[in-house]
Amino acid sequence: MPRRFRYARGPAVIGRAALLLLAGALVSPAAAEPPGDLPPAVQALKDQGLHIVNRFDAPGNLTGYAARAGGREVILYATPDGQQVLAGTMLGADGSNLTQKHLDAHMPKPDFGAAWGKLEEASWVAAGAEDPERVVYVFTDPNCPYCHALWKATVPYYEEGLQVRYLPVAVLRSSSLGKSAAILRAEDSAAAIRRHEQAFDQGGIEPLESTDGPAAEKVRANTELMQELGVQGTPTTFYKTEAGAVKTANGMPSLDRLAEIYRLPKQDTGDPALSRFR
Repeated sequence: MPRRFRYARGPAVIGRAALLLLAGALVSPAAAEPPGDLPPAVQALKDQGLHIVNRFDAPGNLTGYAARAGGREVILYATPDGQQVLAGTMLGADGSNLTQKHLDAHMPKPDFGAAWGKLEEASWVAAGAEDPERVVYVFTDPNCPYCHALWKATVPYYEEGLQVRYLPVAVLRSSSLGKSAAILRAEDSAAAIRRHEQAFDQGGIEPLESTDGPAAEKVRANTELMQELGVQGTPTTFYKTEAGAVKTANGMPSLDRLAEIYRLPKQDTGDPALSRFR
């Protein structure tokens, strides 16, 4: 039976509360340790299916836990008495996202080094800079609203030297296969993606009536690659760090985080539709 996927808003948090720590504490460089006995509030979440991966000392006399929930990576903060758990984004005095730093430091990451070569050989559509300073790969479903938001937020980066290689997949609706195939079969696939996104609210590109041709097979291959790489939803972005390590970003990141992923100056069109990601 084929796996069922979802689309994701991101970032990877259970709740939306922001913990404002005005003391200006920095992320501790101490190595994460495997969790042993868990405080009651964390144990209760584990009993409900949360997978606890690591424990670490967090600012504000809190204890941090790196965990996975439904395929998402999350950070939790337990109060000193262990009776409460805070889930959300912890901000430092300078406004920096400490939760993202905790996630990077304490969540074991899969090795995606071999994934880059597989992505290069897949069926993708290049949009943006022809002589790019940065290249990213994005698994995208034509019916995914967060893929649409990512496209809108990303277009301004084209002029800054970004090339996005979109891998159309079919995971959300019955029309996804036909729409993705129509994009790949188009004479100018980059223009087809642009027209689809510009008409997204009206339904986007017309799906192919037949899904038995070569373009549909390419979509199926992209979807299988998505599963092989353990991608849980769309959009998912594969990118390289300054050191050359291959990383992934699931869902639609905040606009600040997007600039960090692309390693380019932040771009913001002021589009009201993107206000929730600011």
